[in-house]
Amino acid sequence: MNDMRLTERTVTEGVKISAQGVQVHYGTNHALKDVDVAILDKTVTAFIGPSGCGKSTFLRCLNRMNDTVASAKVTGMIMLDGQDIYDARVDPVQLRAKVGMVFQKPNPFPKSIYDNVAYGPKIHGLASGKAELDQVVETSLKKAALWNEVKDRLDAPGTGLSGGQQQRLCIARAIATSPEVLLMDEPCSALDPIATAQVEELIDELRSQFSVVIVTHSMQQAARVSQRTAFFHLGHLVEYGETGTIFTNPKDPRTESYITGRIG
Repeated sequence: MNDMRLTERTVTEGVKISAQGVQVHYGTNHALKDVDVAILDKTVTAFIGPSGCGKSTFLRCLNRMNDTVASAKVTGMIMLDGQDIYDARVDPVQLRAKVGMVFQKPNPFPKSIYDNVAYGPKIHGLASGKAELDQVVETSLKKAALWNEVKDRLDAPGTGLSGGQQQRLCIARAIATSPEVLLMDEPCSALDPIATAQVEELIDELRSQFSVVIVTHSMQQAARVSQRTAFFHLGHLVEYGETGTIFTNPKDPRTESYITGRIG
């Protein structure tokens, strides 16, 4: 028995999230069809594909955001560190502390910069007392490469920052609860090229601590920031592998057509 367990552990070593047979329906719309994928730890994984192909839908399965959509039905299995995240005993709120999310449009709370970052640790009881909370806020803002720009105005509203700074504040807010996985849904699509470059640089730094999954409509961005790429088309996961291979030597003709601009 022990030997068998060991073998299983060896096979899945380095895998953070494992999905098997995942299907998503929104009412009568079959949005995601039979997705199997193993997402690695300490790696940036990019989801690419045309609009409406299922990449954001699948991303939202990974922290049960689809639970908030009344018509959504998710079947199949998604394991985080070997635990089924759709198990009835799993609290979605606790899950979202472990699997943080950054959205397409920067969405800081209408609170101070400090309170934006402190919010998660406070509601999850992750800091005992003001000194510890101060430390979490400072560490998170440093990890999000924002501390030096805001350290003298932590009481200022987060909504007063530039777009790129707001997105980095949202990243700081997401990592303040010490998640293990960071999901990003087109995090740069509302940003200018300079802010985009800053966020891309940050994503590269964050992978030393987190498993990062990014949905992007930009193939250039996927090629720049990710080590693994998954190509979605019409609700199917068509191809998944090492980013360089997907872009230079794809196995599936649909992947090649998308990368060369013939579909999408």
